Amino acid sequence: MISGQDWPLRSADEIVKFFEKHSGVNFVQYWDSKNHGNHKQNNLDKRNQIYFPIKFIGPKPWQKIIKRGWVELTGGYNRTWKIFERKQLGVDFYFGSQWWALTGETVEWIINYLGQHEDYYIFYKNTVCPDESFFQTLVMRSPYADKKTDYLTYLHFSEGANSPDILRASDFPQAKESGCLVMRKVDMDVDDFFVSR
Repeated sequence: MISGQDWPLRSADEIVKFFEKHSGVNFVQYWDSKNHGNHKQNNLDKRNQIYFPIKFIGPKPWQKIIKRGWVELTGGYNRTWKIFERKQLGVDFYFGSQWWALTGETVEWIINYLGQHEDYYIFYKNTVCPDESFFQTLVMRSPYADKKTDYLTYLHFSEGANSPDILRASDFPQAKESGCLVMRKVDMDVDDFFVSR
């Protein structure tokens, strides 16, 4: 799973050989948010705990304001009043980076599961940042839950930032040495180093 702002750190041949060497391994980050937060609810739990009308979810300023107001009304990020808790799926939710590489076996299991559990897909339509929970939770429900390592994307977050930094030529050597397969984000309008490579 990559985006249009990812940049390869290895040749196509090296990437193929990497996955051949690690056949059967899922590269996906995940954690159980309540365990990660010492059994206390946090803002990751909130993403799936209340119903978010689709019109509230989006990048427009008015959407962000209404969504924040809705979160506060329902108890804030670190708790939820019982009256606002939506009916849950009866599964343990997991969260992590949306950048992953899954085996064919795992993907096939996920497709079959979704074919038999339409309620799972429908549930996530009214959550926030579903790409950071949807697949992580499915992998942990699958028979391949223990076949996991971290993700393969090099990122850098400035302190307190919600989105990763735009990387430049000066970041390339460190990204290359990280062992990751791709780096993000890059923007050719910000640094033309990537145009000439």
